Amino acid sequence: MASPHLSEAFPWFAAMFPNGLHTSIWLVIPLGAAVAGVFGILLGAPTLKLRGDYLAIVTLGFGEIIRVFLNNLDHPINITNGPKGLSQIDSITLFKFESLGIPGLNLGRPLDITETYTINSVTLYYYLFLALVVLSVIICHRLEVSRTGRARMAIREDEIAAKAMGINTRNMKLLAFGMGATFGGVSGTMFAAFRASSRRSRSA
Repeated sequence: MASPHLSEAFPWFAAMFPNGLHTSIWLVIPLGAAVAGVFGILLGAPTLKLRGDYLAIVTLGFGEIIRVFLNNLDHPINITNGPKGLSQIDSITLFKFESLGIPGLNLGRPLDITETYTINSVTLYYYLFLALVVLSVIICHRLEVSRTGRARMAIREDEIAAKAMGINTRNMKLLAFGMGATFGGVSGTMFAAFRASSRRSRSA
């Protein structure tokens, strides 16, 4: 959605969007998080009765299956471009307001502070990712001390006792799968934009 790949792969899409869709990253991030969360729940549902090493083996197996599947999804219809991946993904732009004529801060380009001091693109992305890590830590801490977090800790200590206390262990496990996948979806979206920017910087 943030690259011209759909226009290159599908002629009917190119007729509607000749230059590609180029959706804003702030719309792509929640969509990526939602899609990843849904697939996390769908993949977690068959593994609810597994514990310990068996759960680890199944989740690792699912991860490998998904990787191979996406690497081969370039034919007969080119959706993921196979192992070559998607190119020309838009870089992240902060504080952009086109209606007010504010171009914003493009993290894919160096930021000139003065004539002699410039902050490169990698450093800009580093501080953005650092802020997201801090936000993730705060969210995880709030979850830990919440009612949901206490229920998860009870399941971790003794699932049978937690179930006897009225905790819906099935829903809590599915929620854990979904939330873990959601964090992965957000980080994957950000990583794709960062990798595209670093490729452009190397080619330049």
